[in-house]
Amino acid sequence: MSYFDGKQRVILAAALAAVLTAGCVATRAEYYEGVGRRRAASFERWRTPDPDAPDRPLLTGPLTLEEAVHIALAENTQIQATLQEKERARGRRVGAYSEALPRLGLTGTYTRLDQVPTVDLGVETIEMGNRDNYAWQVEVTQPLYKGGVMRIAQRAARIFSYLSDERVRSTVEGTLFTVATAYYDSLLAERLIEVHEAALDSAERHLENVRARRRHGAATEYDVLRARVDVSNIRADLIEQQNLRDRAQTRLLRAIGASQQSDVNLVTDMVYQPIEPDLAEAVHLALTNRADIYEAELSADLQAEAVKEARSFYLPRLDAFGQHRWARPDPHDATSSRWGDEWQAGLRLSWPLFDGFAREGRIIEQRALQRQAEILLADTEEKAVQEVQTAILELQNARELVESQRLNIERADRALELVQAGYREGVNTEVELLDARTALTRARGLYHQALHRHTIARIDLRRATGILGPPPGTTDEPTRAVDAARTVERMIGEETPNDDE
Repeated sequence: MSYFDGKQRVILAAALAAVLTAGCVATRAEYYEGVGRRRAASFERWRTPDPDAPDRPLLTGPLTLEEAVHIALAENTQIQATLQEKERARGRRVGAYSEALPRLGLTGTYTRLDQVPTVDLGVETIEMGNRDNYAWQVEVTQPLYKGGVMRIAQRAARIFSYLSDERVRSTVEGTLFTVATAYYDSLLAERLIEVHEAALDSAERHLENVRARRRHGAATEYDVLRARVDVSNIRADLIEQQNLRDRAQTRLLRAIGASQQSDVNLVTDMVYQPIEPDLAEAVHLALTNRADIYEAELSADLQAEAVKEARSFYLPRLDAFGQHRWARPDPHDATSSRWGDEWQAGLRLSWPLFDGFAREGRIIEQRALQRQAEILLADTEEKAVQEVQTAILELQNARELVESQRLNIERADRALELVQAGYREGVNTEVELLDARTALTRARGLYHQALHRHTIARIDLRRATGILGPPPGTTDEPTRAVDAARTVERMIGEETPNDDE
């Protein structure tokens, strides 16, 4: 009967384990129901914020580009997430020591025998052991030689840490570019709002003048309707620019990492600073500074270490080991029901001579990945050169546009003065006056757009050459890596503004 009891216990334990395991796996509906509850809780947190939870910085008053950049370096979520790459690299460095350090393991076993072996001595039958058997074993293993894997792992960990630093640098540079672009987009919208507000004020004053002339019979009803249409059109353009300004400020506050409830006044103006970049020098800067090129270079080096590791599996492994075992029955006396112990120590050599081409397949795979990394490196270099060329062309085009529009404002302003004088004298018509005012508004708007385009082109050239953010090999935190005193100069150039500006 005891035989069946033991068997039933084993079956019952296995069935119980299966039931518990199955109960840990949620169905698709159950899983998505749980995700839905977490999403609903997220909405509640948004609708009713926790007063004790850390808030985004609430900014008010004047905000320079330099201040925006440094707030972003401390608060931007992408930078905060990318900084975890450093911790990941630290974990890999710590893990690399496992290839050289000893390992200590504890193993416990319990065995229930169906039938205890016996020895028939003629006079009596002796059981050789117990039905319930227990054992505990402690083993220490010290790697002595692993085909060079220990050194390879440490080199790979160092390269990975350098790669993590470059990924952080790339994110910092991208954040600087995003913040600067959003800042000047918002500033451009504000300048265009000012242009349209001035045009609206002029159009409304003209409408009142036309109405007064209509009352005295000096203007027609068509003139009044035409002036009212002009006011409505300018007001519509003003509303559109206000919407663009609001969206640009939303992007800016998100890039900075500040609260959307912030109310800031942008004070760093767009300044025209013409520069004449040299293509060869710009390409040299790009190939020696860009973070994405360093990432590609380090990825290729890291993959080269992976190829070496794959080749190391052709070499033998040598370990020193020591074991101490406690067991019941006593390992030295199988007939005893007492606990006993034994120990052993030695060297273990393993050398797989044939593993079904697993090593060959691993080497082929890692070589392909290495070649892929080298191709991507070359592609990244070509992309950098192309972006530098594009940035220089864009800078040149923007410079021509700024200079042409600056002269165009003077012409449009002079034309409006002549038409206004002619309109008062009855020489020019209502349509000519409205066209002249529209031309001036358009010229002013195009000038600010050209100035914005040139400013962004300068920033983009520095991004393309890799000098917008910290230099290669930077390990400091982002807020310390970017020099506060030269943030804006690094972005928009160090040239002296034009005397004509």
